[in-house]
Amino acid sequence: GSLPTMFALLVLSLAIAAVATVPANMNGEYLIANPNVHAEKQFSTDYAAKNYEYFDVYSPPIRTVYGEVFWTMLDTVPLPADLIARFANKTMAVVGYEVDQVFRTPQGDQSVPIYWAYNHHYVGYLLGVHAKMERVAGAVGGPMNMNHGEKTHWKVSSTNPNPDDKIPDAQFISEGNGGEFRKSFHGYPDKMALLINSPVAFRVQPMQIDTHNRDYHGPGFKAGLLPRSSAAPPNATYSGLLECPCTTRVVKNWSTSYATQTTGSCSQQLLNATECFIAAARLGFHTKNTSIVSSPTLPPGCTIQGPDSSTVLFNTFNTAVACGLGARTFAGSVAAGTQVNVSLTLDAAQKTATITLSGPAAVWFGVGWSATTMGDKPYALIIEGKSGNVTERRLGDHDPGTLLTPTQVKVVASKVVGGVRTVVLTRALAGITPDHFTFDPLTATLPIIYAVGDTPALAFHKTRGGVTLALTALDGVTCVCNQGTKGTINGLPFQKTCAPEPLGDLAQQHNPTCSIETYAGGLSCCYHGQVLLDADQPVDNRTDEYALKFRFWFQDYTPPTPATPHTPAVPASHGSLHRFYYTTEAWAGEYDIVKCHPGTPPEECIQEISARWKVQDMVDCTFDPFCHDRSGPGINLVYAGGHCHAPSCISMELYNLDTGELLCRQEPVYGTGSDKPFDELGYLALPPCLWGPESEGLVPPTLLTWDTTLLSIKRNNNTYTHYGEMALWQMRAVFVEE
Repeated sequence: GSLPTMFALLVLSLAIAAVATVPANMNGEYLIANPNVHAEKQFSTDYAAKNYEYFDVYSPPIRTVYGEVFWTMLDTVPLPADLIARFANKTMAVVGYEVDQVFRTPQGDQSVPIYWAYNHHYVGYLLGVHAKMERVAGAVGGPMNMNHGEKTHWKVSSTNPNPDDKIPDAQFISEGNGGEFRKSFHGYPDKMALLINSPVAFRVQPMQIDTHNRDYHGPGFKAGLLPRSSAAPPNATYSGLLECPCTTRVVKNWSTSYATQTTGSCSQQLLNATECFIAAARLGFHTKNTSIVSSPTLPPGCTIQGPDSSTVLFNTFNTAVACGLGARTFAGSVAAGTQVNVSLTLDAAQKTATITLSGPAAVWFGVGWSATTMGDKPYALIIEGKSGNVTERRLGDHDPGTLLTPTQVKVVASKVVGGVRTVVLTRALAGITPDHFTFDPLTATLPIIYAVGDTPALAFHKTRGGVTLALTALDGVTCVCNQGTKGTINGLPFQKTCAPEPLGDLAQQHNPTCSIETYAGGLSCCYHGQVLLDADQPVDNRTDEYALKFRFWFQDYTPPTPATPHTPAVPASHGSLHRFYYTTEAWAGEYDIVKCHPGTPPEECIQEISARWKVQDMVDCTFDPFCHDRSGPGINLVYAGGHCHAPSCISMELYNLDTGELLCRQEPVYGTGSDKPFDELGYLALPPCLWGPESEGLVPPTLLTWDTTLLSIKRNNNTYTHYGEMALWQMRAVFVEE
C-alpha cells in the first residue's frame, strides 16, 4: 500500500482507451442461432467491417482468493473526455458490445480463463448526464428483477429537465451475461441500437466466482479444494464452486411460520389441536384455556378469543365463518429482545392507535414499524434516555434517517420504575405524511425492528433485532394460520416464488430450490465475500486481480425530421430497442437440475421445465420510462438471448403458443479444450436469435401482439445434480406503430 501504488491502481481502474476504429472484433467472430439460410448473403457479426467506432471500458480491479464470491456494485467509471464532449446534448447509438475478463499487464491485456474466474453473471449500466443512480430500500419491485433476499437495490432515475425527451438517459447491459458472455453475440441489425442521451459514465455489478487452483500449473483445468456439498462429479471439467453449494460456513435456519388473521379465512389451516396450541404460544399469547370444539358459529381450525386473548380453541367443524366476526378493536404485545416491550391497540371505530413502549431509562431505545431491517427505511419511534423525549423518524439504511415534523404522536403517559421507562402514546391510524406509517387494523401480523443504544441521545445501537407483533380481535375471533416454512440463510430472509402451472413447472415438480428445507445451493448461498469452502477447510490467501473489459461499438444518431411543404419526412437513423425480459423458472430466480434415476440411459437423462406468459408481461421499464407506450398493436423482436449455465445446458426454445410457431431455438456451443481463445473444455457460448432484413441475411420478424401467449421450454442434461441453474430470456424489441 504505498501512495504511488495506490495512485497507479486508481489510474488503472479509470483508464479507458480512446475512441478507435481498429478493424477487429475484440473476441473474434460470433454465431447467431437463426441465420436465414435462404438469403443471398449471411449476417456478419464483424463490427469493424461495418465501419462502427468503439470505445473500451475497464471495471475497477476485482481481487479474489480461491473460492471467493465477488458480487458487488463497483465504482463509477467515466467515459473518455472527448467522447463525453462529442455527445453532449446528443444521442449515441450503441449498436453492440463485447465483454472479456482480463489481466492488465505492461504487455497488454491477457484473457483470464473462465475456469479461473467464472462469470456467473453481470449487470452493466451506461449512464447519461441526466441519469441518477442510487441504492434504495426494498427488494426490486415486481417480478421483473429479483434481489435474492437483499433489502436494498440499485435504482436508476432520470433528472432530465425535458420530460418530453424520449431518448433514454441510461441503458441496462445484461444480454448473454454469464459464463457464455465472451463468445455470445451482443449486437443488432443495421439501423437498430440502444439509444442513450449524453453518455458520461459506466458502472457494472459483476458476480464472479474464483475457481483458480493456485497449486496446479499444468494445461487446462484441475479442480482445487471443494466443499463436501459440491455436486460436481470426480474429475469434472468444471469446478463445483461455480454452482454455489451451501457450505458449512452458511447458517440456515427455518421453521413453520404462523400468523394471526382477523378477516377472511386462512389459506392454510393448522392440522390439529396440538399444532394450534403450540402456534399460539409461539406467537406470544399466554393462554389460560385450551379446548377442542365442534362449532358451526366459529371459523374452522385454530382461533384465539377473549378480551385478554387467553382462550385458544381448535374447531373441528368445517365452517365458512370468516375470521374476525366483525371485530373493531385489535391488540397485541411482544417482548423485543430482553430490554424492550411493545404493545399496540388499534381502534377501527375511533381510528386511533395506542402504543406502549418500555425500555431502559438511561439510554435511548426505539422501534421501527413494518420492517425486518433498517434497509427497509421504516417509520420509527425513538425514546431518548434520561429525558424520555419521543421523536418520530424515517430511518435510513444503517443511518438515523430523517426527523419527522410535525410530530404526530401524543404522549399520554411517561414514567420510570426500577430503571425502566414506560411511555404510552396515541395517534391516528392514518399517517399525516407518506413518511408516517399508517396502521391497518386488518393487518394482524406486523414485523418490527428494535434497537437499544448505550448513550442517552440517538447514536449507533448497542443491541438490535427483529420480532413479529401479532394482533388479536378484542371484540371478535382471531384465526391462527399456517404461513408455511420460512427461514433465513446467513441472516437474510429466504425468498422464493415457485409459480404454479401453467405459469411454471417448479412447484409441480417439487424442485429443491423452492423450499429452504431442501435448498442445497445457488444464489442464496453465494453472497459477496463468501468463500465457498467448509468452515474446517483452509482459505488460500493468494489473490488474483483482474478487470472486466467492455468494448462498446457505436454510431452517431440522427433524430427524425418532420415533412415540410418542400421536403419529405426523414426517419431517425436508428430504431430504439426496448428491453423485454422473462424467466422460464417463472421468477424463482434459479432452480436445481435433479439427478436422473440410477440406471437411466445417458441419452434419456434430460430435465425439462416450461413457462407461459403474455408479451405484455415481459416489458421491462426499469431503465426505460418511455416503454409504457402501448398505443401500437405490439412488438417486433429483434434480439433474443437466453441465459443458462455450463455444464448441463442442452437447449432453450421460445414459441408463439397461439400459432405454434417456433420463434427461437438456442443450443450452446461447448468449448473443446483447444488452444484457441475462449475454447475452454466444457464451457459454453450461447448464440442468440436475431431478426431483421433478409438483405442482411436475417429472418424477418413476426408481429407479436401485446396479448400473444409465449411458451418457453428449457432442457438440461441431468446425469448429475446441478445447483442454481437459470433459464432467462433477455430480449430487445421495437414497438410496432399503427
